Amino acid sequence: MLRLSIIVLLAAAVVGCRGPEAKTTKSEKQPAPPRPEAAAPVETQEAQPAESAAESPGEKVLVKLETEKGVIELELDPSAAPKTVANFVKLVNEGFYNGMPFHRVEPGFVIQAGDPKLVGKPPVGYTIPDEKSPIKHTKGVIAMARLYRGGQMVPNSASTQFYITLADEPHLDEAGFTAFGHVVKGMEVVERIAVGDKIVKAEVVEPSS
Repeated sequence: MLRLSIIVLLAAAVVGCRGPEAKTTKSEKQPAPPRPEAAAPVETQEAQPAESAAESPGEKVLVKLETEKGVIELELDPSAAPKTVANFVKLVNEGFYNGMPFHRVEPGFVIQAGDPKLVGKPPVGYTIPDEKSPIKHTKGVIAMARLYRGGQMVPNSASTQFYITLADEPHLDEAGFTAFGHVVKGMEVVERIAVGDKIVKAEVVEPSS
């Protein structure tokens, strides 16, 4: 009986070692995929929240992404996420995404782009607040990625990285990611995107009626 008790105690001790402390914490760049929140952070250092963010007009906005695989057209909804749409449109108009590669592709999950260091651009140096968008994460939705640190998502840490879903992902709604539009043309292009494919040019086409 004594020998059996010792064996049980030793087994419990081994299991008890498998706590959070045993998980790898080498880098924010190496969390367990696949999740948009697991992306490398946009900035290499802590960014400050934007002091003020101009909100987009209420009308929907059509954005065209000309990629190496074809054209993707996105309809953005300022009424769902005004600050997020305003930030994305601002970056598009500044040419921020031109030449930007899709650095992450998770088949059946998302494609992701918008990391400035991959094209030698400085970080924008600010973050935008999370918004409670009514847009659900169905296939073809565009939303903002967030910083992932220490096994947790960092609230209000979105900046320039965005992702487009390749399937319905309701758990991302529950996690609070800000969706702000959807693909209206070129979903077949989205599905052909591979890591390293570039956005040749991004432009605001016109308000969508």
